[in-house]
Amino acid sequence: MMYLKSFLSKRKMAREWKAIQNALALHRRGEVRRDGLNLISVSHHLEIEWRARDVHPWDRGTEDGEREVLFAEQSIADTDAALSRLFDELPEVNVIEFRVIHPDSGERILEGTVERSVRPSCPGLSVRTKLWQRGVAITIVAIMAFVLSSGARCAQSQTATASPEAETSSTSTDLFVMIGSDFDRPGLVPRANYNIGIGHTFGFLKKDPIGDELTFGYTYENAGTHGFLHTAYGEHTESAGVMKNFSLHKTKTVTGYTWLQSGITSYTGNARVQNRLDSGVSLGAIVHCNNNNSIWIQESYSKVVTVPWYTTSSIGYTYSW
Repeated sequence: MMYLKSFLSKRKMAREWKAIQNALALHRRGEVRRDGLNLISVSHHLEIEWRARDVHPWDRGTEDGEREVLFAEQSIADTDAALSRLFDELPEVNVIEFRVIHPDSGERILEGTVERSVRPSCPGLSVRTKLWQRGVAITIVAIMAFVLSSGARCAQSQTATASPEAETSSTSTDLFVMIGSDFDRPGLVPRANYNIGIGHTFGFLKKDPIGDELTFGYTYENAGTHGFLHTAYGEHTESAGVMKNFSLHKTKTVTGYTWLQSGITSYTGNARVQNRLDSGVSLGAIVHCNNNNSIWIQESYSKVVTVPWYTTSSIGYTYSW
């Protein structure tokens, strides 16, 4: 497939080259003179602008200075990766003029003009060195822009009163799906437990001891006396909760969380639907695969009014943005 794509792109470039030569061959267009314009070089130019992304949600609780450094390094790495991919996906483009916009202020923090022919001289270089070797126009503007932008953002964060926009900038949304098993008391009776929900992290709750993420979820549990996956008797719970995310020592791949939830449980399958108050507390760990995907591992304790308490062991997938 790659060879076919390369072959087609070369054919397209050859046709474009021939079309340009024909356009410059003025003597073929009824001109009196018998000579045309000699083609020396031709270049396809791409102008592109994108908005930089904020640091990962688990880094948004760090100190302002450290967060600025993480943001700067991430933006430079993203720029280098984006330019390389653009040249790979658009073989007909020879020159890219780009601009990178700050996600909050809207100011231009990176810009430059890169030629395809300018490539890093050897592998293993740092991202900053790669950008330096791609063109002086990038680094002069980039480094100055990052210095000025980081200084301005640090100064704004140190002011006595923070703006509403600054308070809500550190946000993220989690869509989670979890499966597991209840262990009902007495007797450790296992029953299926399925959970789906959504949560949103608010920047102004970062220092709240109870939690920084508000959640809403739906849970189905098998409430029958026999069978594991499903019976005619079901336990349906709609609950709201608050989650507290916290980092673990010397690792960013795994973080932890506590989760308090409360809602209404409806028992179905009987002559009448029975509604009960359901409350629970969970302790879990998040294995971060990348910025958007993670695996959650969780242990919960729950209590429904008039029903014996039970614990739940679950594992799930979460998409964050």
